[in-house]
Amino acid sequence: MTSLHITLLYAGLLGLLLIVLSFNMVKCWVRVSSNATGGGDDLRRAEALVRSFTDYVPLTIILMGFIETSGAPASVLHFMGLGLFAARLMHAFGSNHGAMADGMRFLGAQITYLILTLASFGCLYVYAAAGKF
Repeated sequence: MTSLHITLLYAGLLGLLLIVLSFNMVKCWVRVSSNATGGGDDLRRAEALVRSFTDYVPLTIILMGFIETSGAPASVLHFMGLGLFAARLMHAFGSNHGAMADGMRFLGAQITYLILTLASFGCLYVYAAAGKF
């Protein structure tokens, strides 16, 4: 049986990050629903963070799992996992107001796309290398 130890590590870390983002969204929702003075921008930003996370991270983790079961080097998987985790942190912190916020959000999104693209090509490479068309 092939193990998924590396993918499990990053799935766990990213799952915890999703919990933090979700708690932030609920906190914003409670603040907006209990206060008629607004605050909807913070809630929309928090919802967008969770939506973006759930759009890209699950598929990337699944692809990493496929690559790991095919025997990919641990360094490749750690590169993808750390890259994805760092990208999602950058995207989350970049969604706040402050200096460099827009740049961090943009860079976090771009790195997420890059890791998803690399994982997708990795799966296609594994398929082609098997030679079972």
